[in-house]
Amino acid sequence: MVEKKAVCSNCGLPQGIGKGNVWHSNGVITASYPPHIRGTLYDTDEQNTLFPALSERIDFDVTPLVIEGKRKDGKRYTDSLIRNLNALGKDTSPMRIYSMMTRFITYWGLGVSEIMKYREGERLTIEMSDAYSYPLCMGDWAGIFEAVERKRGEASWRDEKVHRIMDITAVEGEPAMEERIEQEVELGIPYVEEGDLHYQMCPECGVPLEISRQFKWDADMSFIEEIDSGKRFVLHNTNGIVAVLRVLSEELGEEINEIITEISRHYAHDYYSGLENATSMDAELMKFPLRSWGRLASLQHKGADCYVRMINPYCVPIMTGRLWGLLETFEGHTLSLFDVTESEGILDISLTRSD
Repeated sequence: MVEKKAVCSNCGLPQGIGKGNVWHSNGVITASYPPHIRGTLYDTDEQNTLFPALSERIDFDVTPLVIEGKRKDGKRYTDSLIRNLNALGKDTSPMRIYSMMTRFITYWGLGVSEIMKYREGERLTIEMSDAYSYPLCMGDWAGIFEAVERKRGEASWRDEKVHRIMDITAVEGEPAMEERIEQEVELGIPYVEEGDLHYQMCPECGVPLEISRQFKWDADMSFIEEIDSGKRFVLHNTNGIVAVLRVLSEELGEEINEIITEISRHYAHDYYSGLENATSMDAELMKFPLRSWGRLASLQHKGADCYVRMINPYCVPIMTGRLWGLLETFEGHTLSLFDVTESEGILDISLTRSD
């Protein structure tokens, strides 16, 4: 019999979420333990829309880069886990680490995974159900494998239609591209340390109570559902996706960011149109920092122009599009984006009415 995941008796969230994460007053979620890697609550439909749409728009399959970015992100997280366990004198044998990561992955809503076969230094086989994203899961597990085995791991789904069995095999790497993405992952996301947000915390597990009001969080099924929309969410590291977008922009030009912003704008427009009668713009903006998306600092209107400042956006092009689509939906006007500036955790957006 599979052991049920422990949940908080007060708010009902998995106990591991409060132990492993901190919600800060600056609108950022980080892991509880060094190096305090930033996390984000992602809308999986948005993730699974973004990269295929980008590939189609630029006529170039970005999937290998997405996998690579997540691989480096997964390796970084698992490396830090192993270092912390070693410092405490705890067991860091391969199967111990793989077992821990399957448990974490389930808590984070990424899918239920089980180790099927393992051959040290050569191969790892995982059975996974309800994976949140097929390419992102490949990157996650390839990075975990590399951190444990100290060899590059290449992930493949044994059945591309069912996506249940994943094999991770030790292979030779591609040093140039690996090094570039690793540098971007290690660079992280700049954010402003100070903040004045105040959350009502669960007295038992320490997670903001508003999280349990917004989400149904079933750790046993590895499923996080946003109550208002019914959409699936996951809690996951931020750096991997951001690193991929930076490398794409460098490789293919700054217009990549503009395309990502447009895709995010259209997604947000559809998303908020579905919620429009059940919520408000202010209510939606208040959700942003709880999800580590960023915190709205100001929203000003001057005639036909609109000026937005966001503190600590997790990804500038995605959050620019999210804000753009949100404003269009709730204000009922078509807006044109005419300026975006970002510096050390502060994002300024300027839009003007075009209808």
